[in-house]
Amino acid sequence: MGPREMSAWFLGPKAENADWERKMISHILEDYFQWRRNYFPSDGILITESMRDKAVEFHDRLIHQVDEMLAGLRRHFPFYSPRYFAHMLSDQTLPSVLGYFAGLLYNPNNVTPESSPVTLEWELEVGADILRMLGYTPPPRDGRASKEEFGWAHVTSGGTVANLEALWVARNIRYFPLAVRDICRRHNIPLTLKLAGSASEPRPIGGLAPEACLGVHPNQAIYLYARFIDAVHRHWELARSEAVRAAHQLLSESSYSVAHHGTSAAYSVRRPALLVSGARHYSVTKAADLLGVGRENVVLVDVDARFRMDVRDLESKLRRVVEAKWLPLAVIAVAGTTEEGAVDPVDRVAALREQTENSTAESFWLHIDAAWGGYLRSLFTPQIDLNGIQEFVSRDLELGRGRYHKDLRLSWGDREVYSAFAAFPRADSITVDPHKLGYVPYPCGVASYKNDLVRQFLTEEIPYLSDVHFEDVDSRHHRAPESVGPYILEGSKPGAAVAACWLSHRMIPPDRSGHGEILRASLLAARELYDRLVHWDVAARANGESLSFRLLPVTVQPPDTNIVCFFAEAVPSRGLPHTNALNRRIYESFTLGARSGDQARECSQPFFLSRTMFEPSSYSCAAVAALLERAQIDPAEYRQHGLFVLRAALMSPYHVMAAETGNGRSHIAEFLERLEDKIRECLGPEGE
Repeated sequence: MGPREMSAWFLGPKAENADWERKMISHILEDYFQWRRNYFPSDGILITESMRDKAVEFHDRLIHQVDEMLAGLRRHFPFYSPRYFAHMLSDQTLPSVLGYFAGLLYNPNNVTPESSPVTLEWELEVGADILRMLGYTPPPRDGRASKEEFGWAHVTSGGTVANLEALWVARNIRYFPLAVRDICRRHNIPLTLKLAGSASEPRPIGGLAPEACLGVHPNQAIYLYARFIDAVHRHWELARSEAVRAAHQLLSESSYSVAHHGTSAAYSVRRPALLVSGARHYSVTKAADLLGVGRENVVLVDVDARFRMDVRDLESKLRRVVEAKWLPLAVIAVAGTTEEGAVDPVDRVAALREQTENSTAESFWLHIDAAWGGYLRSLFTPQIDLNGIQEFVSRDLELGRGRYHKDLRLSWGDREVYSAFAAFPRADSITVDPHKLGYVPYPCGVASYKNDLVRQFLTEEIPYLSDVHFEDVDSRHHRAPESVGPYILEGSKPGAAVAACWLSHRMIPPDRSGHGEILRASLLAARELYDRLVHWDVAARANGESLSFRLLPVTVQPPDTNIVCFFAEAVPSRGLPHTNALNRRIYESFTLGARSGDQARECSQPFFLSRTMFEPSSYSCAAVAALLERAQIDPAEYRQHGLFVLRAALMSPYHVMAAETGNGRSHIAEFLERLEDKIRECLGPEGE
């Protein structure tokens, strides 16, 4: 594979593959029309030719309305273009667009096989693709039951829902031992529980203090469900199906069962806390609100100079949570923060969990929010080969500006980033968004779990959707589900999104030889922008230019993924309020619709940027100390004003495609030229 092969995977910035897409859409439409005609062909014609002739007025109005709609859509941001650096949007793969178009014609609802007999099967295949990419074990292809643990994944509307569902699962599982203990004590059911830590011996659960029985590894809590059913089966000598039903009924009677009686009793034993870095996605605080954890009980962990979670601060805050007798419900590591694209050290967080279990008999659910960076795991598939990955994601760049020339070898990642991605299989759950770095249309997220038995904690009996009953859930074996509706947070959801992801995966597999090619191009484009920013002032000096401003990336090392954050600062500095105002003006020059009364939105804007704000509430002075010192920003000013930052998300594969095929020029170099001109204009005569 390579850039030339990849050129067939997208429509292209100038719709270069339009003839092929038009042909395929026509093929899909004709097949769909024929499908309708072939169903009971002897049925009579309902809408006659004379009726169609009388619909001329309606058709005329429809054409007019469609033209108005298209005129409105033409004011849309051209995120398909390599000139679009702003948000997490880019071109979609051709297969995904065709899959979505075909899917929407049939309009399947993937809540049940009865309304999605085909796309539901595809959803299970997509789930297996994602599990394999993440390093989890997918279900057996033949659907047989297995004593070996495997994962489970399904499509959601996006990362927000996937994060919420994963934390919902975490809450139900983490507090589950309380309900089991309660029932075992009431009915003298013999059952032991092994607390976290290698030195711990199994102890009768009924004899444990309520707060103590919460100190178990999440996977132990998952298997506790099956062990409880076995205990009920032995205690009352019930048939297996009767034992499952009885166990469920008994658990529903416990006030500690959060699914049945709410959180009051369970949370009174130990209040829950979620730990996540200050660079977290807003969906985490939403989930805390919805799950009754409370926004104030989201413990924000400092980030380091590269905006990754500071594991030392995590350890300190985790210790404080435990000492306060709170329950560390979950730690959320982020693989690709929304603002900076930073990757938290998942390997070190997983190691901290093992250390915590051994030293304190405490544990936590480990969730990875990889909505942005999840597909980067395709570079590690089918095997983890760090040297091979670094060689694969690399290329030469000749950087020239006037008298300044520099030959650079661009590459992606370091051992810490690689170690984080390699540690993904150690997490309990992972969120991934195909509608981001999977390059498929919205809405398409994925919630994935290491252990498919988490479904036991979510099962709903829905007679009109499924024949699944509680006694059908085999807690002793792992069995791939035939449906997803009874086990997920959402109800109705579009099969078209599944069709898009499925067809894209079939044509561009989520591994290094397929999807890895797209991500290679994206990562190297971000590295090029970063290096051009770093070398800008050196090149200016080499050309004898006086520096009236400088460009500062927010990190002294290249970005972890494909997002580059930076800001401009006058030389000499005029203070943080001036710097913020300058960058706000720059941003407004690189966006559309930001100005009051701008309704035209003509696509004459040459480049697009986004922006973010570093606030002390999320990024403490200690966390950004190195950045403040490098930019000569007074911490007191930062505490008062925050820092306005420009943000470029380099999703487009077209930058590297142009460079390596020799077709077209570097838009990144042109962007720097226009950025420089705009900064000088904003600074005025004093900045000339």
